[in-house]
Amino acid sequence: MKLYKQDLLTLLISLFIFTGCENPDSIGLDVDPDNAIEGKLIDTLTIKSATVKEDSTKTNSLTKYPLGHLTDPVFGITDSKLAVSLTLPSESLTFGTSPVLDSAVLVLKYADEYSGDANSRLFVEVEQLASRLTISSDYYNTTEHPVNANGVILGSKAFKVNQKDGKVNLKDSITVTDILKGKPDVTIKKAPQLRIPISAQFIQDNFFNTAAANLATNTAFNDFIKGLHIKINGASTTGAGGLATFDLASTDTRLELYYKSQGASAIDTTVTTFAINPAFSAATIKHNYSNTPVQAQLNNPAGTYTANYVQPLGVKTKIRFPHIQNLKSLGEISINKAELVVQVEGGSDIFAPAPRIFVYRTDIADQRQLIPDVALGLNDLALGGFYDIPKKQYRFTMTAYIQDILSGRLTQYDTFITAVDEKASSSTALLPSATTVSRSVIGSGIKSAPYTMKLNIIYTKAN
Repeated sequence: MKLYKQDLLTLLISLFIFTGCENPDSIGLDVDPDNAIEGKLIDTLTIKSATVKEDSTKTNSLTKYPLGHLTDPVFGITDSKLAVSLTLPSESLTFGTSPVLDSAVLVLKYADEYSGDANSRLFVEVEQLASRLTISSDYYNTTEHPVNANGVILGSKAFKVNQKDGKVNLKDSITVTDILKGKPDVTIKKAPQLRIPISAQFIQDNFFNTAAANLATNTAFNDFIKGLHIKINGASTTGAGGLATFDLASTDTRLELYYKSQGASAIDTTVTTFAINPAFSAATIKHNYSNTPVQAQLNNPAGTYTANYVQPLGVKTKIRFPHIQNLKSLGEISINKAELVVQVEGGSDIFAPAPRIFVYRTDIADQRQLIPDVALGLNDLALGGFYDIPKKQYRFTMTAYIQDILSGRLTQYDTFITAVDEKASSSTALLPSATTVSRSVIGSGIKSAPYTMKLNIIYTKAN
């Protein structure tokens, strides 16, 4: 590809220093030897990086929801709470004659991610919302959902997440009793779930003894019951705590009522369930960075730092390549491969690096855009951003992006590295993520840092 005419090469040394190499495989670009490009390497291009605040995002209708309380020495305190709505199993619901509650359980099915101390014991509390959620409203991660002024705790439970390597251990199912009407109860296995006992008095007053009109339709029911607020009591959490994700759309996520009522000729034991509607649910996610390295960078973004930070709905890393146009001095070149290598501070078992991060650019209107490599069809795996545990790094392919900046087809504004769900597609990863809970400490563009960020460019010159 023809780019620029060769001139002013002698000025290049005065502008910036780079190294050349005839063997690009030696720097870890993972090129198949059979398909190796005989090009030259530049790996000392200046990268300016800074930690900045992440944007907020809507949290209703998520694919999974975060819940927890985590104290992190680098990122401070993160709290994530849920506001959920219940759905009637059928309209004009009745509970039979003289229902008597055996038990009530709020069940939350785990999704796939956990960040925090595997040995921490969390203490979950359930309250009643003061007002219902509506489908016409947008609820952001910064939106607070007030609870009933009476301050009554409807349910609580101390629990520890069964997890391994930052994932909920989905292989270890739990055993529950399934009530079958007219048949003996059976013991069955269910996917891992959090089961929170709910107050009998609340159920008696708001379900069994309520007016029939309140159980006639879902609208009437939610106007009356409002919904439930679920949070982790930080003061009762042991250790560093943790953040887990839950699948609210699962049929296993629900309020279960076990009760006896008078049937036609006998006392029947029944279970009635109320599903949670993700479209009428939302998460409130707050970060407190007081007295942390993250806060120090946010207070002085122009400072020089050896590390930057990435955290879902908290902070992201902004990068620029200020001297990239100096590559014009090389003459007519083609970018065969450009790869951003992001080194990671290894962390610990408790604060392990995020399994995936994402890179995007902004346009003249400061709107998020996919980099050209993705827009041209590069799949998620080829794009990169997945954590390489042995190498302690992330890699991003941005060949088309760098080529377009050099050719003038694209103006360089800002490029950002942000936290995303490991299973997100490129289109959903472009938005701030509320469905992941993991964070990363990454190397900055400072070359003297113990772990760094660099852009490897392999190029060939026109004959």
